[in-house]
Amino acid sequence: MEGAVCEHGRPGRKAGGRPSFGTADFSLSDANAARIEAEACRPPKDVGIPVTHWSASLLGEHVRAQGIDTSDRTVGRILRDADLQPHRQKMYLTSHDDDFRQKRDDVLHLYYDAPPNEPIICLDEKTGIQALERRYPDLPMARGQPVRREFEYIRHGTLCLMGAYDVRNRKLFGFTADKRGGEPFVELLDCVDRAYPTGRAHMVCDNLSDHNTDDVLDWLEEHPRWTMHFTPKHASWLNQIECAFSILQDKVLTRGSFKTIDELCQAIYDFLLWFNAQNGPPFRWTYRPKSWA
Repeated sequence: MEGAVCEHGRPGRKAGGRPSFGTADFSLSDANAARIEAEACRPPKDVGIPVTHWSASLLGEHVRAQGIDTSDRTVGRILRDADLQPHRQKMYLTSHDDDFRQKRDDVLHLYYDAPPNEPIICLDEKTGIQALERRYPDLPMARGQPVRREFEYIRHGTLCLMGAYDVRNRKLFGFTADKRGGEPFVELLDCVDRAYPTGRAHMVCDNLSDHNTDDVLDWLEEHPRWTMHFTPKHASWLNQIECAFSILQDKVLTRGSFKTIDELCQAIYDFLLWFNAQNGPPFRWTYRPKSWA
């Protein structure tokens, strides 16, 4: 009975509490299955095992020592049924910005509520882009076999992409530089200003020190039609250019092989032209805080 749920709400079990994964496991009670799930949620170090996370075999060995007569295979199926994945983890970052909500809401209201005739340009630097040349060529994909890549590579230096992303028109532009800094950031501001020469407009950027230098503040005073909106500390995910940078990383940089810095630079510019020529829709931004409900 696919998708059956017992009276206790445990997925993967047939009516009457009998497991749905093979006659060899029918003797495992709901209570013991629940105990296995509970043990899976405990760090192994809490029970004296000096590792960071469980495997099915390690958990199986542990629960058998607790008197539960079961197999590693059954433990693995219980974990899958409960959607427990001890082998995986997700990273997160806590923002300690005292003005987090104010800055977050300022950026979000900009995305949702700014007048349609006012450009919204997200700015950022993609730093430390490495020109890595694979020492040996990739082996092409074949049936049942993905592309194979040799581990060794040759370093040819790094560069930085000073990037700008038009939220409403899905356009990514900018230039490469030897390194980031206040001076290239002001050059980026000039670049954006030339691209949008009239009318009120908005910029979004993070709290990097390069974005708050005296030269930047002077620039903003000289260009009062531009309003700068800062994301909270450790909340760069609010900056939509990160979405565009992730596409660049995936489509060009991660699997690229570049013999020189110039070759890497050309690959980035080729991507910018290609990305903008797609004329795709803007990113579908859906994040709304629960406090707005």
